[in-house]
Amino acid sequence: MSNLDKNLDRLRSSVPSLEIITEGDTLAEKSHDWWVRGRLQRKAGQLTRCGAVVRPADTAEVSALLAWAQETATAVVPFGLGSGVCGAVQTTQDQVVIDMSRMNKLVSVNDKSLTATVQPGMCGRDYEDALAAKGMTMGHFPQSIDLSTVGGWCATRAAGQLSTRYGNIEDMLLGCEVVIPGGKVIRIPEKARAATGPDLKHLFMGSEGTLGVFTELVFRIHPAAQLAKGRAYSLPSVEAGCESFRKIMRAGWTPAVTRLYDAQEAGRTFTIASEGQPVILLRSEGPAALVEVEMQACHDIIVAEGGQDQGEDPVDSWMGHRNSIPDVEDLIGKGISLDTIEVAIGWDRLAELFSKVCEGGIQIDGMLGFSGHVSHCYTQGANIYFTFAGSVASPEEGITLYDRAWNHTMQVTHDLGGTIAHHHGIGRVRKQWLPKELGEAQDVLATLKRALDPKGIMNPGALIDVDD
Repeated sequence: MSNLDKNLDRLRSSVPSLEIITEGDTLAEKSHDWWVRGRLQRKAGQLTRCGAVVRPADTAEVSALLAWAQETATAVVPFGLGSGVCGAVQTTQDQVVIDMSRMNKLVSVNDKSLTATVQPGMCGRDYEDALAAKGMTMGHFPQSIDLSTVGGWCATRAAGQLSTRYGNIEDMLLGCEVVIPGGKVIRIPEKARAATGPDLKHLFMGSEGTLGVFTELVFRIHPAAQLAKGRAYSLPSVEAGCESFRKIMRAGWTPAVTRLYDAQEAGRTFTIASEGQPVILLRSEGPAALVEVEMQACHDIIVAEGGQDQGEDPVDSWMGHRNSIPDVEDLIGKGISLDTIEVAIGWDRLAELFSKVCEGGIQIDGMLGFSGHVSHCYTQGANIYFTFAGSVASPEEGITLYDRAWNHTMQVTHDLGGTIAHHHGIGRVRKQWLPKELGEAQDVLATLKRALDPKGIMNPGALIDVDD
């Protein structure tokens, strides 16, 4: 009997109600996320699976589990629905996955204060549907909404497709309950606004399961929009599209959807781009009076930059299929290495980042296409969501091309002063670049990790490595 098996027997004895799985397909299913490089590694036979999956039903069981993990020095990996794409979940046989799927309920909705309390294992689509049934929305619609949990959103500092109006997940989380190594339960109560020292919930947001486990979340919500309108525009250049959005944000407008596709992506997505032009998608929602005024103001700005009004149909089409994604496993099987990379930068360098990443990326041996689109805008700048695909003869060649594309994008972004991660987190794919962005602040993150997780049991290998 292995040490893990012996320790699991102790766990069963101390927490009889805890569901513990040690065999079957579940172990393989919960041992990794959707990271494309991880898929290539599995094709090459390079990865293992976890030793067990445990499924707590409440905060008390999570607390007992983390107390056991610290006492036995057993590594644990929190798991939502596994939709992460940066390798934050990549387990070994001596590790235990904490599957949060049993903690999946909408606890309460406060209509007057516009808050919702929810358990972290609830699927995003189920959560939003439950709010919609009450005439509410959180306004958080990541592409993975059908495949991700609300806890996973917080663990990765996620952004949704309507973020320009509603904000990102850090703007929505008002309070939370977290269990840290050793089993201590920390409650950070929701407040409309507080000045009680540093905002402690932000210590755990974006920590990717390396500091603790969310067990309850309180979010800001909104009444469902009274009206929504969208329009598409073709542009003479990416630079004109960037200027349009910069001026829209500078003026204080916050349309829910602000997307700019370069000519390559527009050409394979919209029939209106048959002449090889970039395309803007714009959508406003909220009170009817606001929507009408905002759409007209944004229209005037875009037309002044050379935009041509292409009507509502492209936006309606995008809204209908925006969460459709290609079958990555099938493409890998056909000899394609591909991925998306999201970064962000200030308006003064956005167009330059766009061109340098795409123009340099297409020069990589075997690369078939390197393109990008803007999907989240701010007063100070915007993100770019790059997509690449290359032809390879083996999984090993796929990994090489993959690494070259990522390293190229990270290097150019870092050199221009952008951020290497906009919303998918760090995981393993960006980990080597994190110290370059944080500088001496990396020491603060390492100190925090040592203080909260002295035995290094929480999701080792993700986000940050801390020496023994």
